Amino acid sequence: MSTTDLNSPDLSWLTHAIAGSDLPARMVMLHADPERQTRTVVVEFPDGWRRDAIGHQPAGEDMVLLSGALTISGETATVRDFLSVEPRATRSATSVADGTRAVVWFSGPGGGWTDGPAADAGSLTVTPLSDDLTGPVIAHDSLGDASYDHDVDVVWLDRQHWAHVPAGEPVPSVDGRAVVRHWS
Repeated sequence: MSTTDLNSPDLSWLTHAIAGSDLPARMVMLHADPERQTRTVVVEFPDGWRRDAIGHQPAGEDMVLLSGALTISGETATVRDFLSVEPRATRSATSVADGTRAVVWFSGPGGGWTDGPAADAGSLTVTPLSDDLTGPVIAHDSLGDASYDHDVDVVWLDRQHWAHVPAGEPVPSVDGRAVVRHWS
């Protein structure tokens, strides 16, 4: 199994208008599972990108930054942080530092931006990437010859490589710190 170099000139970039923002971002669809309603993308925000709109959307959104910083609803995530936005969490005052790129995992239906807060709003958290993380996203200093009984996505932060690894398959042998998104 191979990995995808997230800095490769061969990536198929698309322009995507993010709801509530005047500037489109560039995005590469890395993996999608229509049955589970999950998507993995790498996003490159243009310098000066911001979203002043206040609203929410039905999908959950988890991300790790490859470069730069992202501020949303008063919380700032930088490289080596994990940002988790639950479904229907209120999103406000969103902006990025110049040069911001992120791997984003969406779970739930796409689109569906609604202005204003949801009555049943989810939460938004920024947590340092550490071995103490629990839940669907876990950081590891090294994966060795790991395999999992469910599908996972792996991002090697220092090398800026990514792989989708089906259940039972060995994780590609890549040195360095890795973030694993479990799709169980």
